[in-house]
Amino acid sequence: MTDAGIGTGIMVGRSTPTVRISNDALAEIVQRSKGRLLGIASIDPLELGEQDALAELRRAIGQLDLSGLNVDAGFYEKALLPHDDRLMPLYEACSDMQIPVCIMSGPTTPDLTFNDPFAVDIVARTFPKLKIICCHGFYPRVADMIAVAFRNENVFVSPDMYTWSPGGRLYIEAANGFMRDQLLFGSSYPFRPMRQGVEDLGAADLTDEAVSRVGWENAEQLFKIGKQARHSVAQRA
Repeated sequence: MTDAGIGTGIMVGRSTPTVRISNDALAEIVQRSKGRLLGIASIDPLELGEQDALAELRRAIGQLDLSGLNVDAGFYEKALLPHDDRLMPLYEACSDMQIPVCIMSGPTTPDLTFNDPFAVDIVARTFPKLKIICCHGFYPRVADMIAVAFRNENVFVSPDMYTWSPGGRLYIEAANGFMRDQLLFGSSYPFRPMRQGVEDLGAADLTDEAVSRVGWENAEQLFKIGKQARHSVAQRA
């Protein structure tokens, strides 16, 4: 992170049948980082059941001081669409606690039928005060994702490495317009070097205002992390 000029990193936890990262382990890393890292809790409501899932969410935020919730809708043992009724209590709790929720998506979803940004539209309209971050930008459904963000100011898009995949330039085009306040920089580490991600964003055909919004200001506001989140992309030529 230091070599790439990144001040603060956000770690998104995962809790699926194939990847289990405990919220306690994540919180320990956050504490040891001395402010360099924030953690996003992960919960599998199919494994825990509704009440235990809600209790773990309250513990992760209230006791472990994690900064949001990740939902792996399409990656659970039984794949779910993001607007599934079994996820709604978690969204409601996040809205009440005023913390963002990440919804994991992308072409690695085991069944691409569940990689559906239109389902996010339903969640966003059901909980208009909930801040929703679409991890991996529901790629390859780029245009659909952008349409959902256009309709909902509470929807944020983090396409990370898929920004540079075929068709991903639409994210950049949108960020030069209305979506500059709704696009988030993501490094995709360890799949891509952090410095590469920063340099790619700095070299993208973005306005200076869009770079500052996408590179750090949107994240500052979402996670209330202040100026330490800023990184060298702001110093582009």
